[in-house]
Amino acid sequence: MPYCCPAKVNLILSVDGLLPGGFHAISTVMQRIGLCDELEAKIRCDGTLTLARDIPATADPKDDLVMKSAKLLKEYAGKPDLGADILLKKRIPTGAGLGGGSSDAAGTLVYLNDLWKLGLKKEELFELALSLGSDVPFFLGPPASFCRGRGEVITKLKPRELFLAVVKPPESLPTAAVYRKFDERSRDSFDLNAFLKSYEIGSASDVGASFGNALEAPAAELEPKVGAVRKLMEAYTPYVSMSGSGSAFFGLFKDLLSATEAASSILEAHPNLFVCAAKTLT
Repeated sequence: MPYCCPAKVNLILSVDGLLPGGFHAISTVMQRIGLCDELEAKIRCDGTLTLARDIPATADPKDDLVMKSAKLLKEYAGKPDLGADILLKKRIPTGAGLGGGSSDAAGTLVYLNDLWKLGLKKEELFELALSLGSDVPFFLGPPASFCRGRGEVITKLKPRELFLAVVKPPESLPTAAVYRKFDERSRDSFDLNAFLKSYEIGSASDVGASFGNALEAPAAELEPKVGAVRKLMEAYTPYVSMSGSGSAFFGLFKDLLSATEAASSILEAHPNLFVCAAKTLT
């Protein structure tokens, strides 16, 4: 059976400063959504790992997180004869801030741990995940979490059912460049406590009114088309925000039908955009 690797959205994201090693400390609420990549794998016993993709990779193959995850897991287990032929079916756009690569990495750890019958504990997989990327550990935990530090300090939240339209322009934004631009400008601040209260007990519109992302303004400075996506979506809903470091945006709707109708209208008028409707996972 294929293994589903879901995307995420950052419902709120604040940048809190620099950590040792040059990483930025963040505070963010992330929730997985029903937009998924899929992994399929066949076990090999000759130690060989192969990766095929249904959509050509945009990054250098040596930087592919699926292969990095598979190799790391195999080395950690100390079983050189383990191998696999892996197929990755990409549905989550890259360079979007939707966590596709991180989700694929986490999914590879869980999927191969099961297929190879390694029996590694969740804590072991978490440490491996953290070495692969700041967002990777989130995809091993609950569907909604308040994450701090590099993203590895994870507090479980009771997930909310939200209905979203997701839109990404053709242009992608390098995460490092967005953070550099953030460091050059005055910082936007958001009321995390107010958001957490709205997320816990408020209405869906209360949640949407509390959306915020400190990286959105620097991202729009780097790529003006990012700002154009926001304006486009605001014609359909007042509750719009950017996910991660961009360039994808999401808008909140009252139900999945409304989100789907808006997504269809946007795609019809702008066929060069990636557009989908999605429900948060609970």
